[in-house]
Amino acid sequence: MVTILLQAGCRDAPVEKPADPPSHPPTHPATLIPVPDRAPLIRVRLHRLDRPNAMVLIGGDGQHLDVGGETMPGPVAVRRRHGRWVIDGRHLPADVSKSKALDVRSGSPLTVSGEANRTYPGTIRCVADREGDAFDVLNVLPMEAYIPGVLAGELFEGWHDAAFEAQAIAARSYAVSECHERQNRTWDVTDTPASQHYIGVPTWSQAVTTAKATEGQLLVWNGSVVPGYFSSCCGGRAATASDAVGPNPVNAVPPLDGHSDPPHCSNAPRYTWEATWDATRVAEALRAHGSRIGDHDLAGIKRVTSIRSMKPNRHGRPTLLQIQDGSRTVTMRCVDFPGSVASSGIEPVASGWIDAVERDGELHVRGHGFGHGVGLCQYGAEELASSSSTPHDILQFYYPGAEIRKAW
Repeated sequence: MVTILLQAGCRDAPVEKPADPPSHPPTHPATLIPVPDRAPLIRVRLHRLDRPNAMVLIGGDGQHLDVGGETMPGPVAVRRRHGRWVIDGRHLPADVSKSKALDVRSGSPLTVSGEANRTYPGTIRCVADREGDAFDVLNVLPMEAYIPGVLAGELFEGWHDAAFEAQAIAARSYAVSECHERQNRTWDVTDTPASQHYIGVPTWSQAVTTAKATEGQLLVWNGSVVPGYFSSCCGGRAATASDAVGPNPVNAVPPLDGHSDPPHCSNAPRYTWEATWDATRVAEALRAHGSRIGDHDLAGIKRVTSIRSMKPNRHGRPTLLQIQDGSRTVTMRCVDFPGSVASSGIEPVASGWIDAVERDGELHVRGHGFGHGVGLCQYGAEELASSSSTPHDILQFYYPGAEIRKAW
């Protein structure tokens, strides 16, 4: 096995989908269906190394690696110095050391040491910035090798196969959309729930078999791929992609306008939830966020006395928050709130659909759902699957009007 030791910080993601919307939603008016028999590759960013002398250590003792076309015994320590790739104790040809990307391959799956202890198929690619010595570490692999690792990261082992298969089709559709959107970039998705939680090669078979059962299947509407957005729990009311992800043409389609009643997720742990936050820290975080994005109203908040959800969509899910600062009122989008307070030191915020009131310096919060609420609701899908719904039934409920098409 090939071991990759990252000597720079990395983060591990929770199983449940977080409140942040997917990063870089598609901006093209349509995502074309891939050519049959040509399943795309996907580039997953695993880590960003931007500290001085950041190093990725690749390889096990005695194992030979292909490093930029050069065969080397492992391990190899890859660094970026003065615009060149440096392999500690080894020599790279000038054209390889000066290249923007360095690929490392092996005949065995790649493993990441440390807490995650994950294995990765495909290639490990180090991609340098245009300037400086920072670089990204990617896993480049076929789409069908990627999907099982998403299923294992997003769902719980032992959930019904129909829920896994519905999630596989949604996840594949989202990934294809991101590949289309980012085709001129250096990576397509991250391995965190900011895109989809990807853990590499699963250690249990259900994720593999259910991905295989849906191989090549995509959500399609009007000849284009529907980005299969999803969240852990919608909290009882669906969000629309135009509101919660972005007002892009690809999001303004009927399958992403939200599901009807009933929600099917009332047994989820975060269907409703309560929390107590330090009101001062929340105000500080909102001020900092306002300064970052140039919102003078948010940047001027002095204290938070209450938060009220408002402006419901046609399903009854609020889209705006009204933040009270004494006699002064500030509004922001519900979907933006979790990220805006992420640096405040309070617990991660499950959803931006909240109401809160301040008492003695503390905000007493009542929230709904876990995630942005667009598309498939994972706990709802599992509840439907437990009632004998098929993957097609589940997807028709959460993406109304979409068809399932086998693209490869």
